Amino acid sequence: MRNTPPEPDSESNDPVDTLSDRDLAKYISKARQHPSTDTTPESNTLLLTSLYVSKFYTSLPHAHDVQLSILQAHALGIRAPELKRIVKAKDGTIECLFTRIQGPTLESCWQDLSLFTTLRLAVQLRTMVQKMRTITRPTAGSLGTGACRSFWLEEFYGVPSHASAAVVRMIVNFWCGFQNYGRERKKTLDEHRKSCEGGGITPPAVEDGRGKDELVFTHHDLAPRNIILEKGTRNLWLVDWDESGFYPRYFEYAGMRNLEYPLEWGWYGEWRWRIFCWIVAGFRSYDGQAEMLRDIRQKAGRFPGGRRFNIKAGVTPSERPVDD
Repeated sequence: MRNTPPEPDSESNDPVDTLSDRDLAKYISKARQHPSTDTTPESNTLLLTSLYVSKFYTSLPHAHDVQLSILQAHALGIRAPELKRIVKAKDGTIECLFTRIQGPTLESCWQDLSLFTTLRLAVQLRTMVQKMRTITRPTAGSLGTGACRSFWLEEFYGVPSHASAAVVRMIVNFWCGFQNYGRERKKTLDEHRKSCEGGGITPPAVEDGRGKDELVFTHHDLAPRNIILEKGTRNLWLVDWDESGFYPRYFEYAGMRNLEYPLEWGWYGEWRWRIFCWIVAGFRSYDGQAEMLRDIRQKAGRFPGGRRFNIKAGVTPSERPVDD
């Protein structure tokens, strides 16, 4: 199975294939100042040429993490664009040049798909996700640096890099039971510990029956905008591996359901997407976990420093130190 785009003609005059890093950085900079009408809505992604897409990152380690995820995907036979080149822009940002996949995103063509096609594509994507879940690791985060870039766990203090599965579970449990700063300030050490053990608060849905601490290779953002239906072959390609890494298996399903449905989809389009997610996730519902993660994200957004007193008590670790 072909899981990387075909190589461009060796005699191609595409700037990505011919320019030096310095000249290519200038070319991209100029293109960003005058983007074409064919560009993508995301401000950091540019449809640079007919063969390549450019996307910028704020750090080289992040770019390398994305590269490692794509290489792992290719090793599993999963279709993902090749990261062809990495160049440093004048402003210090990192430009990554990906091969461009020809075809619409599922978001743009969803309302035109029949139920039969929806089911066929769901089974196709399910096969990819099942392959990814065969790769496990005892620590969470990206493949290289181990950085936790999950949008479900964004908070001021941050999940430490290479956090163990037990630490991830404790932090999830903490946020499930979090109420407010005042309550946290008054907690005893024993109460802090119990809150991270669940303390009867964490929904049973956290357990998925396959081992509560299993961390699997996860794309993390399988939204319809990140799934391309290749023109001609009707094969699915997965793009935007920015948040990928090792996380609990229910994170994938929750990420797929983290969607504001386009109005033009209507009720039928929404219903088909729910069926699509259910099949891709492995013929079981993770709705309980998805709701739990949405609640955690809302709490962490409203109280970004919510773990301050728990961290000071020495119960959960953090990426950023707590100042006294």
